[in-house]
Amino acid sequence: MIKCVIFDLDETLFDRHQTLTTFLAGQYDRFRADLGAADKSDWIETFMRMDDRGKTPKRDLYPSLLKEFDGRIEASAALIDDYYARSVTNAIAMDGLAVMLNDLQARQITTAIITNGETKLQTQTLHALGLLDRVSLVLISEEENCRKPEPEIFQRALQRLGIDAVNCLFVGDDAMSDVLGAHRVGMQTAWFNRDDRSWPQDIDENPGVEIRHLSQLSTMLDQVS
Repeated sequence: MIKCVIFDLDETLFDRHQTLTTFLAGQYDRFRADLGAADKSDWIETFMRMDDRGKTPKRDLYPSLLKEFDGRIEASAALIDDYYARSVTNAIAMDGLAVMLNDLQARQITTAIITNGETKLQTQTLHALGLLDRVSLVLISEEENCRKPEPEIFQRALQRLGIDAVNCLFVGDDAMSDVLGAHRVGMQTAWFNRDDRSWPQDIDENPGVEIRHLSQLSTMLDQVS
């Protein structure tokens, strides 16, 4: 029986791609004189590629991005400051988030979040989305000094929640970090695949279910119990 659902944050509850696209368009306008030959679409597309879904530190990304377009490397510090000040101010929730959380609350299912990333930025995101008051526990990799898919961060969540792994469902968009990481500590899993991607061929097969929209979670809970 599922007693708890633990979520990833970025691209699961938080529409990071759309939020970042909107932010980058504004950043381009604010810093246009420093960005060299980049037009707005190139600036956004190249940032997204270099960002690698948030894995690249911004202290490395921005100098490389400016170099790509012969921009002013000296503007890197200001761009980084702008990123941390503005990038999640208008965070966009994943479609169906509020309805899904309300349904889980009605079912008396505990909810929590485990996210990789920087404590300050992820906390800002959680605050902007109104999630800090909606879940029972949040673990952020920088604060915990461990990250998905390492077993330790999943095990800490289970211990703090007082829930056995078998009674926990983990929902996330990353096949390795979220799905296989949670599966390897005994959790049930749901792969959030809203972009209709193929499961990576170089890792173990998907051990759980697949959902394309958060609204599907409630109807699939019985299937993973």
